[in-house]
Amino acid sequence: MSAGVVIVGAGLAGAETALALRQFGYMGKVCVIGREPWLPYERPPLSKAFLKDAQRSPQSLFIRPQTVYDEHAIDMRTGIEVLSVDREAKRLLLSQGNTIDYEKLVLATGGEARMIDVPGATLAGVHTLKSIDDVNALSPQLRAGRRVVIVGGGFVGMEFAATARFFGCPVTVLEAQDRVLARSLSPVVSHHLEAVHASHGVILRTAATLKRIEGRDRVSSVVLGDGTTLEADLVLVSVGNKPCAELGPLQGVLPGGGVVVDADGCTSDPDVYAVGDCCASIHEGFDVPMRLESVQQAVAQAKRVAAGIARYPSPPDEVPWFWSDQYDVKLQMAGLPRKGDREIVRGEPASGRFSVVFLAENRMTSIQCVNSPGDFAWGRRLIGLRQPLAVEVMGDTSKSMKQIYAGVHESAGQ
Repeated sequence: MSAGVVIVGAGLAGAETALALRQFGYMGKVCVIGREPWLPYERPPLSKAFLKDAQRSPQSLFIRPQTVYDEHAIDMRTGIEVLSVDREAKRLLLSQGNTIDYEKLVLATGGEARMIDVPGATLAGVHTLKSIDDVNALSPQLRAGRRVVIVGGGFVGMEFAATARFFGCPVTVLEAQDRVLARSLSPVVSHHLEAVHASHGVILRTAATLKRIEGRDRVSSVVLGDGTTLEADLVLVSVGNKPCAELGPLQGVLPGGGVVVDADGCTSDPDVYAVGDCCASIHEGFDVPMRLESVQQAVAQAKRVAAGIARYPSPPDEVPWFWSDQYDVKLQMAGLPRKGDREIVRGEPASGRFSVVFLAENRMTSIQCVNSPGDFAWGRRLIGLRQPLAVEVMGDTSKSMKQIYAGVHESAGQ
């Protein structure tokens, strides 16, 4: 069977690519193939609201109902895996035993949770958190008093820590770095989040390594690299995602893996594109391709890829942005901080409302905001201007970020 565009991966990036193709006037066949049994769904709520909801249903996470795909003549096929790609013949082999041909192929295969290579990692009670099925497996075990150990102090791990405390579980977080979220956040923001979690009873062990997980039929304890033993009824492994890039043409070896694409999402094969968590591209200020795992990035890439295939004007670049909710803390981030950037704190961290601005050569490269939505909204626009600014004004909270933006915008004549 033939389809004009075949999209492998029925997550957010795959769904948005299919819908954008129709939005941009593509009239050919569009087929989306996903290995999970669900329609494309949102993943950020999995570690937070969805996990907390006793009445949860998968449908509440769906990005669009089936009727929308039907209305746009999008052939949505779930519960099917693509086993291999023959790029010379432009043909996919499916898990059902049949094949499907394509004119253009879009890889939206996302990523899968990384596991750890330690004894006991396959014991019952050891979990990852990446899918609806993961939530269904975790949920019955989150009961008051159940001892939870989280391996990895990244965004999902820290969000899950807050959720586990909501259920009354004692929680210990193990982080190999000297602070949580060290790869993503300013030390000021990291330490603020650590203090918030500690105030809710979470035990943080930084610079900690896991040696093994112990138990007979299921986990009963974990042993750290320094020999410390911690009792555990549940272990969540949250050490990042591995890109599902096996089906794509690869260029070189990337530290984080991924299918390398250009600014339009095209790979080294002109008939193969990639979007979302499975791909890596060059970003301003960075010398090597990198993956950005975010909802906004997936949507932006989907629109660019769809525009290229449909021969529609490419949408303008957007400043990458991200968010995380932990307890009553709303963390919002825009832009990409670079090594060596100057950091300026706006506001007082002790107040629970502040921002950290990152600057390179008097241009803002990034902003990280704690309960400061105004700073985030206008800071994101300011990053997009790519204009020099007066550094000293950034620490002056008597001037709002909106006022700072207006001044820079006016001086730039935009």
